[in-house]
Amino acid sequence: MPVFLMIQAGTAAPVCAFEHFRIGTGGSTGVYYPIGKQIATGITMQAEQKDSPLHGIIAIAQNSAGSMENARMVSNGELGAGLVQADIASYAYNGQREFASEPHSAKLRAIASLYSEKFQMVVRKDAGIRSYNDLRGKRISVDEPGSGTRLVTEIVLSAYGLTENDILPQYLKPVFTEDKMKNGQLQGFSMMAGTPMAAVTKLLPVGLHLLAIDPFIAENITRRYPYLTKGNIEKDVYSGISETPTIEVYALFVVNSDMADDMAYALTEVLFSRKTKELLVQGHPQGKNITLASALNGISIPLHPGARRFYDDIKTSRQ
Repeated sequence: MPVFLMIQAGTAAPVCAFEHFRIGTGGSTGVYYPIGKQIATGITMQAEQKDSPLHGIIAIAQNSAGSMENARMVSNGELGAGLVQADIASYAYNGQREFASEPHSAKLRAIASLYSEKFQMVVRKDAGIRSYNDLRGKRISVDEPGSGTRLVTEIVLSAYGLTENDILPQYLKPVFTEDKMKNGQLQGFSMMAGTPMAAVTKLLPVGLHLLAIDPFIAENITRRYPYLTKGNIEKDVYSGISETPTIEVYALFVVNSDMADDMAYALTEVLFSRKTKELLVQGHPQGKNITLASALNGISIPLHPGARRFYDDIKTSRQ
């Protein structure tokens, strides 16, 4: 189905519009999908207003492999918008790492920073895994190729002197790990996501443990990868699990640079509207963290000019 995209040439009016505006999210048991779903609902509600640049569109949250796939599909116009880790967005915009041969990825632009995502290495308590070195020889899902989780998992393993060759890697989205974790076919899985994750909460009766990242290791990681920062998974975010040191990164809402300024402005405005805020708070615990006050935290790529104009207008109105 077509992606809704307004293309701007100089100061010309938008030249094309399609019905559907697709937002790349992630797996259904992660956090990107419920957050993206509520943003899509807010956009579609605003699109009912005839005087809105969004008028006439239907926004849809689309499942995907995650950050890397979303960055690629937004950059090449297959998606109207997407949720992308700040570090992945930076690699895409600057043509680094997996994006080195993809010049179109420089078209990625930010609308806003949403919330912080935390690296979570989730293991069964009975698997005998108490540290990252204990992962050797264990069946661990590292998410699908094309996901930000897999990339960050490689970074964390490397910081401990490990590679995927040292574990028995499985490449599954969290939604497909539940049964395998329950029956012992998997000893653990990793995820870069906001908390709490349904994929973890559903498995609490099995008996779970979150692996802590040593502060010295975390410091080394953050020095090398500037958009990754030290963080914590708070006590009892998952019932019975104590506070766990980890690393985190901001999730960004991104679009293509070809999007018309008026549409990008309208998207930013609706993201922080009262109606969308209510939807986000109802839809997931991370929804309360999506605020105008933190909208520019951890932005790793240029803002879309339309989004920048929105923030400038807000600043001016408060003076």
